[in-house]
Amino acid sequence: MSDAFGDYLRSIGRIPLLTAQEEVHLGLIVKEWMESEQPSRGLQRRGRRALQRIVTANLRLVVTVALRYLRRLKHLAHDPMDLVQAGNLGLLRAAEKYDPTRGYKFSTYGYWWIRQAINRYLQEQNGSIRLPVNLVSLANRAEALQSMGQGQLGHEDLAQRLGESSERVLYALAVQHRSNTISLDQQLNGSDGDMTLLDTVSDSKLPHIEDDYGWMHSQIQQLSTPERMVIELRYGESKQRSFAEVARLTGRSKDQVQRLERHALTKLRRQLTPVLFPIES
Repeated sequence: MSDAFGDYLRSIGRIPLLTAQEEVHLGLIVKEWMESEQPSRGLQRRGRRALQRIVTANLRLVVTVALRYLRRLKHLAHDPMDLVQAGNLGLLRAAEKYDPTRGYKFSTYGYWWIRQAINRYLQEQNGSIRLPVNLVSLANRAEALQSMGQGQLGHEDLAQRLGESSERVLYALAVQHRSNTISLDQQLNGSDGDMTLLDTVSDSKLPHIEDDYGWMHSQIQQLSTPERMVIELRYGESKQRSFAEVARLTGRSKDQVQRLERHALTKLRRQLTPVLFPIES
């Protein structure tokens, strides 16, 4: 969890909860304010204060609902605060519409509005292409019916059960399928942010290690045969041979091998320096 989320939890944790009597009292004030066609200034002030008190006292309820989504959908690349802010909008809407005369607790009523707001946020943010909520909802209901059915339901059957036209169901499913894109910059789980999906994609056109130094072969061919043989035996394989091994393989002394290598490296350095470090005019 981010530091901002931790600070937010600590700040709302200091807000006192409402008693049942306070909840009813504040709810009645908000209800009177919302239903009044021309509320007085005093009623407006009391209504706003009551609304703010109900909302702030239930901010922890929003966090509880949001964390359930994060735990259930661990692949979500959303910051917890994004879900909390979306849920807070649902909480505000619930506080405005709450009717304490019906006898149920505000948390029971507010839970539905908070969950609806978070679901809508996730639907709007799902994929790189933003789709209308009603279209996403139709596609989700169609997929849910297909997953619950014994066999693969046809589009006509889906449309009949959903009360929609077959063309609209087909369109919703097609649009949602095409919008499910994945970013190659998406970080992989357990990589500590060092590895992305792009790192796992191979490219047959990428040069191999041998290709990186292929341009040097023409320069090495310009060396004398003894010099080229010493360089190839010394550095041509993954394990570098010692001067003694090269001397044994070529039938020369160790000093001769060292001298041949020194001459070869001097020639290569003289030829390659202008290529590697060109002088800007």
